[in-house]
Amino acid sequence: MWCTRNEEPPVESDGQRYRVRQVRHRGGQIFYWIFSSDGELHHDSMRVLASYGTASQQTYAFSLVDHLNWLHINGIQTKSVTFDDLRRYMNALTNEGAEIFVPWRRADQRPLGASSACNVATVVKAFYMSLLKSGTVNEDLVCKLNAPASRTQLGTFVQRNPLAPKRASRRPRVVTDATVQALFEPGILRSARDVMIVTWLHDTGIRVGGLCGLRFTDLHLVADHPCGQHRYPHIHVVGRDDNPNGARAKIPGALSRVQLNSEGYVIDGVIRAVSDDMISTFHAYLLDEYKTVQHFIDHQQVLVHTDGRTPGAALTTTAVRGMLRRAGERAELPTRVTPHAFRHKAASDFYAVTDFNAEEVAEEFGWSRPEMVTELYGKSASSSVLVHLDQYWTATARPNAEHDLVPDRK
Repeated sequence: MWCTRNEEPPVESDGQRYRVRQVRHRGGQIFYWIFSSDGELHHDSMRVLASYGTASQQTYAFSLVDHLNWLHINGIQTKSVTFDDLRRYMNALTNEGAEIFVPWRRADQRPLGASSACNVATVVKAFYMSLLKSGTVNEDLVCKLNAPASRTQLGTFVQRNPLAPKRASRRPRVVTDATVQALFEPGILRSARDVMIVTWLHDTGIRVGGLCGLRFTDLHLVADHPCGQHRYPHIHVVGRDDNPNGARAKIPGALSRVQLNSEGYVIDGVIRAVSDDMISTFHAYLLDEYKTVQHFIDHQQVLVHTDGRTPGAALTTTAVRGMLRRAGERAELPTRVTPHAFRHKAASDFYAVTDFNAEEVAEEFGWSRPEMVTELYGKSASSSVLVHLDQYWTATARPNAEHDLVPDRK
């Protein structure tokens, strides 16, 4: 199969024998494989990474390459690795255990948080499970990694990873209404494009990779669009590997491919309804700024650099984060504003107005499971439950309470 690497493999340095390389195959699809310092593909890791989509593959490749370098620097063969070795390795990553191995990470690398360590645990477990067929792994290790499923509070069974650290309760960073209003104050956002970006992040909760990955063909900003998949104005967030800015939407597997209907319109992906303000700010950006640099543009991305050294170049996710950081400094905000904080705000607000319907939120925001919504934003009582509880409380004996001290429930 024809492919190219983005650069020549580097000479081994600081004991780092393995590196992740971006590989573009003939059809334009991008893969992330692990190579040794002499340019040899690491086949065992490739068999594991091939089972993941591009976005997850990139994350897991960088997680797995760290483990391979740990094996190499400490002179350990996969056949001799024990479960206790892997537990000590995971503890070393999170700085929770004594350093008993030869140091393999750079001095400037900080300990991993629980979320990142869980990514490492996932791919490390998959790596050793895949070695069972070739007989290059300790069978006792595989038995301990393949722990029996446990029952959750909801009654479902979940396969736990014994290598994964215990995760603290997830508390998503949500941008406040006051912060959003401060960003919209005159002089804070310096261009129509930036106003559009903040509006679209806020109203849809779209991930920044999906926003920067949007092409004009994905925008169906009229009612009853010929794509036939949504009655109202909407956008299609689809996964692509060939965006010139490297942006990539994180889409569930079945929806990750770009699909066209018989008339050539983009269909499927994650379909998101758009607000009137989103349409208005889009056209303001198009008329005031996009058209002034249109003669520089040789791609289909919606968001572009409108000035500077690269006018017309597709806007990157890094540039969006930088814009929000500078806007936050101008607004003298006490905390840093990130693109993903808008997603948490949009999802949690939508969760509340749907009477805490996790399935509806998951479908609208592109989560593969409703449980992901309840894990992030809690299992709140619906309004009907609160009505029934109030009836129960009212019908029973009550204390002589100070009703003036009762907070407003609305």
